[in-house]
Amino acid sequence: MTHPELARIEATLKPFSFPKKFAVETCAECNLACSMCYHPTMKRTKGVMPLALWQRLADEIAAVAPRTECWFSFCGEPLLEPDRLFEILDYGREVGLQSLNVNTNGMLLTADVADRLIDSGANLVVIGIDGFSKEAYERARFGADRDVVYANVEHLLRRRAALGRGPEVQVQFIELDFNRHELPEYQEYWLERGAVVKVRRQLSWGGKFETSLCIPEDERIPCPWAITMMHVFWDGQVPRCPGDMEGEEGVGSAWDHSITELWADLGRYRELHLAHRFDELPERCHSCQDWMTGAAERLRPDDAPLA
Repeated sequence: MTHPELARIEATLKPFSFPKKFAVETCAECNLACSMCYHPTMKRTKGVMPLALWQRLADEIAAVAPRTECWFSFCGEPLLEPDRLFEILDYGREVGLQSLNVNTNGMLLTADVADRLIDSGANLVVIGIDGFSKEAYERARFGADRDVVYANVEHLLRRRAALGRGPEVQVQFIELDFNRHELPEYQEYWLERGAVVKVRRQLSWGGKFETSLCIPEDERIPCPWAITMMHVFWDGQVPRCPGDMEGEEGVGSAWDHSITELWADLGRYRELHLAHRFDELPERCHSCQDWMTGAAERLRPDDAPLA
């Protein structure tokens, strides 16, 4: 019998003619070397997405499915290139995209950047903060300073509250063996300051790490990432899935093909997933555990959300 949490997720999975979520790698560099992330060992060429490529993508999303969730971060830190990020957000807003979401580690979320984010048109900002104590946080986020990140996010929250507008702010806590005990204190701290607390299990990044939810293979469900989400690297290459971090099984370039065409090319993998023909999937899928990561839990403050 399938794990109840995964059964609920599987009930939402079906053929989609266009990705429900679209992850855009605005910058492939990162300022940290986090313990639960693949980036420190990534070998492919790193760079910054040209604005013209994003404009091409945004125009198609706006024409076909403007409610598609656009996530600006894949394997890199978008705030390393803040001007490009804000150009991308501006253009997305101009063409009518309705879900513009930024994922950051928060180290570069200075007061100036925070003010620009509030006025950027972003709908959601997710900051990865995987610990309450300095020891646990900096064990997860190599190269980061817990006190700097906490101060940055607190400024963003205070500024947003003072202005009465701006994106929803979520602080994301990835549960790890050494930080799990801090979650109650962490939740209380951030909820009091007006942030939404997002708690999730660790991704396996295509089988390179262990996730904390261990499900027998015979209870496997279709991978939600493969069914709902498409990714594009900074240079336009489209990997098969988020586990294909090096683009070794990519389906082409967004410079040369439309999102609709590339999504259709990926459809053969989605069909295998939905038919539970898991043995016929590529070798990478046989060790990947991302299908069992499960849904994130979100705890919201008691205050009414901003308009």
